[in-house]
Amino acid sequence: MDIELNHPKTVNIGGESYVEICPVDELMDNKGRKIQFTGDDDFQLALFKIDGIYYCVDNICPHRHADRIHEGIIKDLTVMCPLHGWTYSLDTGRNVDIRQGIKNLNTYKVEIIDDMIYVQKPSFQIPLWRR
Repeated sequence: MDIELNHPKTVNIGGESYVEICPVDELMDNKGRKIQFTGDDDFQLALFKIDGIYYCVDNICPHRHADRIHEGIIKDLTVMCPLHGWTYSLDTGRNVDIRQGIKNLNTYKVEIIDDMIYVQKPSFQIPLWRR
């Protein structure tokens, strides 16, 4: 199930803006969730919980611009896009196989406060491929 945020609550954590996403019990271990902002398909994040640690990256794969990273195969702190196999580190967003290309995913800090998940507020830009 996707998380849709039309007017998300924003809070200041350590001098940075974060967006309230959902309670921690809405995210299962070793599964991804799609976070959709403002109804625009390009403004998406993928949120993961791996062994109790939360990771957040872009949901749109830079290879073919598919919004399926949240459905990817998770292994050794990487996520593989289910469409064409491009694989990214959940820690750094880096493409782990340079033979596939050099495009990476952006990563976002995740904080847990009072059993609520907060993600570093993304600064979205229109992707080059849509201009």
